[in-house]
Amino acid sequence: MELVGFFLRYVRRYLHWGLLALAGIVVFGVATLAFIGLIHPMFEEVLLATEDEIQDVRVGGLAGGGEESDSPLARLFQPVEAFTAGLRASAADLYDDLKERAGIEGRSEVFFAPALIVLVILLRCLMAFVSGYSFQRAGLGITTDIRNDLYRHIIHQSSRFHQRYTSGELYSRVVSDVSKLQNAVAARLFDIFMSIAMLLFYGATLLTIHFTLAVVSLFAVPLFAFLLARFGKGMRKVTYRSQERMADLSGLLTEGIRGNRVVKAFGMEEFECGRFERATRGHLLANLRAQFLSTLSSPVIESTAAVGGAALVISAGLMIRDGRLTFADFFQFLLVLLMMYDPIRKLNKVNLVLQEAVACSHRIHGLMQIESDIVDHPTAAPVSVLERSIRFDDVSFDYEDTGHGKAVLSGIRLDLHRGEVLALVGASGAGKSTLVNLLPRFFDPVSGRVLIDDVDIRALPLQNLRSLIGIVTQETVLFNDSVRNNIAYGRDDLPLEEVRMAAAAAYADDFIMAMPEGYDTVIGEGGQNLSGGQRQRLAIARALLKNAPILILDEATSHLDTESEVVVQRAIYNLMEGRTALVIAHRLSTVVRADRIVVLDRGSIVEEGTHEQLLELGGAYKRLYDLQFHG
Repeated sequence: MELVGFFLRYVRRYLHWGLLALAGIVVFGVATLAFIGLIHPMFEEVLLATEDEIQDVRVGGLAGGGEESDSPLARLFQPVEAFTAGLRASAADLYDDLKERAGIEGRSEVFFAPALIVLVILLRCLMAFVSGYSFQRAGLGITTDIRNDLYRHIIHQSSRFHQRYTSGELYSRVVSDVSKLQNAVAARLFDIFMSIAMLLFYGATLLTIHFTLAVVSLFAVPLFAFLLARFGKGMRKVTYRSQERMADLSGLLTEGIRGNRVVKAFGMEEFECGRFERATRGHLLANLRAQFLSTLSSPVIESTAAVGGAALVISAGLMIRDGRLTFADFFQFLLVLLMMYDPIRKLNKVNLVLQEAVACSHRIHGLMQIESDIVDHPTAAPVSVLERSIRFDDVSFDYEDTGHGKAVLSGIRLDLHRGEVLALVGASGAGKSTLVNLLPRFFDPVSGRVLIDDVDIRALPLQNLRSLIGIVTQETVLFNDSVRNNIAYGRDDLPLEEVRMAAAAAYADDFIMAMPEGYDTVIGEGGQNLSGGQRQRLAIARALLKNAPILILDEATSHLDTESEVVVQRAIYNLMEGRTALVIAHRLSTVVRADRIVVLDRGSIVEEGTHEQLLELGGAYKRLYDLQFHG
């Protein structure tokens, strides 16, 4: 039921298109009934030669003709057959009245029924277009909204969520799963409703033509329903496995492309190809199981239909011999029955596609049910500036978020005053990056508090909190867009002059202007057309343009050569001017100008002071310094 409620939220937005489609189906069905009803007059007036034959057919068709059977089954159905015969008599009278009003008589009668049939078919075609397009419009709108909401849900999740799910798995949910859902909802929704409606219309028509024969024909319907359910259940299971394998494939593809240089450096192209081929083999096996069920379903359904058809022919033959069924009625009945085959065949195919969509819907819905562990407090109130200080008050953290896992940070007490530059140093794994990630609430501590001006940051709106913080990391994130848009990032209204001022302060304006299209040059995915130093300077320019009062520098020069580091370091000094900064660096040469240095070891603060004080102390910082500068 949760899944149904999930879809209804989206269906309501396109209800008008759905109602238009359903109205088109109703008119289509009425036109179909009219088409079937015209078969009998056409049979009489076009295919029969004399008035006597016409009257014989009418009398036989309406009254049942011949001798009545005294069997219990016949006596049971006699009242129903009398009612349906009355309906047909009324239809015949309506046709005759219409013909009389049109002044049709003599040889022109030959053309009347075929002409009406053509008009009815044109109406059916028009309604099929209206219904089909309306369902497509609704279906495409629904799946587009689902894809947008799914991406929005993912992009607003916390860092813990993105540690749990690989990029390949998320890509598979947003692209592959939604595509299968779109195929079912947009492309097949029309087939579902139209097929069901036509089966109902055709079934009612069969009952009207000859009730007893219709009961015999429709006897196989429960068996069809059972087979559809069985095949559908199997298809749902194999599709779920197939989509899981697709997620594995997407992950390997993403890793292989992103890590292409490492793959080549280690000569591991064939190794990666082997991993990918094993994953595609798993996906192939899952798809083959799905295709086995899909291919098997049609022969099984058709075999069942053949058995039902044989029973129908035997019953019809006996009825014709007994005079309880005319050939004209049987011709009309058989035509309607043959028309039922197409919606049954479509329902079988649609059922399999629908089960694929159900499996994908469970995956999509399951992901969207995951609530972010980083959310705004109901009474969150914004602040505009940092006035006094940032405080880490007895902060502890572990990635299991239980308080009982392996501690990454333990009992951190630290104050950072406004305008102060504080450097964090320590060995890899000491907890430096984790500590600074608590400030913009990429994670929340399992105990303790982080405060800005004595206000717990959990009491601030997330957007407000993060607007106060500029971040430059060792892994520079740039987008496949122009230089200008990468620096301005989401602020298209900024004039170029402001962008250039930020770039100049980051020592980036000269190399940008040397590019073929200057600030309009597209830099490629991840800034692949730039050097490491150039990418880092663009990131610094972006942080400068944001003009946030708090700055986080996480290993901002760790991947640079000495020459690039000198230029970037000058840009960083410009960036830090007048701001409160938290700086992480392995290269101690970048932190000697910090107002204060904090040394972390295994998640705890072990030393704190200026560069000179810590060297004089002769502890952990002195050992790190000697390792870097004296071997």
